[in-house]
Amino acid sequence: MKTASVQQLPQQWPEILRWVAAGEDVQVTEQDKVIARVVPAAASTVPQPDFLARAKAIWGEQPAGKALSEVVAEARGGES
Repeated sequence: MKTASVQQLPQQWPEILRWVAAGEDVQVTEQDKVIARVVPAAASTVPQPDFLARAKAIWGEQPAGKALSEVVAEARGGES
């Protein structure tokens, strides 16, 4: 793990970001105390919900009622 002081951050920020992009954690220190960590963003391990599949499971392929575009057109005073 690399370390950078608060005073070094403004001058070395591009280099610190390169370290982080390469997978390195960086500890930020102030008066020899760690006050923060800059870590690489983790890839999302949580699966994203499939909202379309859920909606189709609830309402089927062709839900009853008007299409949203028709409802909006009517609300605006136009015809569908």
